[in-house]
Amino acid sequence: MRNRGFWSCASLAFAAIPAAPAAADGPYVDVSAAAIWQDNVTNATPGDGVLGAFTLESSANAGWLKAADFSTLLSWGVGATADICTTYSGLDSVSAVASVGVRHKLGLGPYAPSLYAGAEADAAAFSDSARSSAGGALVARLSQRFDEALQVEVDARGCAYGANSEVYAGSYLSAGATLNWDVSDAWRIKATGGWRDGDVVADYAAVRTPYGWGPADTGAYSYTGARALVRTFGEPFIAYRGVYQTWSYGVGVSPAVGPDTSLTLMYTRSSTAAYDRYVNNVVSAGIVHHF
Repeated sequence: MRNRGFWSCASLAFAAIPAAPAAADGPYVDVSAAAIWQDNVTNATPGDGVLGAFTLESSANAGWLKAADFSTLLSWGVGATADICTTYSGLDSVSAVASVGVRHKLGLGPYAPSLYAGAEADAAAFSDSARSSAGGALVARLSQRFDEALQVEVDARGCAYGANSEVYAGSYLSAGATLNWDVSDAWRIKATGGWRDGDVVADYAAVRTPYGWGPADTGAYSYTGARALVRTFGEPFIAYRGVYQTWSYGVGVSPAVGPDTSLTLMYTRSSTAAYDRYVNNVVSAGIVHHF
């Protein structure tokens, strides 16, 4: 690895995950597979190199639970994900995550809210090795069920990560809300909304100038963040890192196709205020099975 900060961040992140207690319920295992289309994988503004990409994703997760008292659960887990980008092979990746947390129920009865607080550590290796990274996050989540059919979750996250290339390192804060509505025994409707503030990497189409490679949009020369010439997308692009805000919303449906298996179809749209404003539209279709 070329970036010493990558290893420092990885060591600190995984040190935050303590050894799991020996006696617990589990493992609770789920596996999933999805096909994902994103119309702006470069995070570029209109006319500056907007490219779409199609990705196949598979993941597996295992978790354990241990009761600390009648209203508190300790939880920990591990997971792994593999992504194959059929459009740009440099975006192929494998990643792993470990987590530990505490869930506490704030009251009695089936509709009492529950609060979760935890820590995560993760690492990802990309075919484009400059993007390979490791990081850690603190997570908080409040869950409230109003009746048998309606549930709301509100979550917050603070994350920091290092990478092989400085342009892909950074940190962010995020918050989001998810509404789950079980309209029948077989169908669930989901609505999401989110906010993110922190480092973002945007890629702009590049041209060769007398002074080297630069963005085709001359207005982007005023950009002052970390930057790098990348060839992930076949043609030369300039990758920029800066601190911006993103707002997003999404809708989806999830029909059950068996007692432990469900399909998912989700659409998410996000808008980021960067050098200019860029928009991402993501559509995913997948299947999840719980063991």
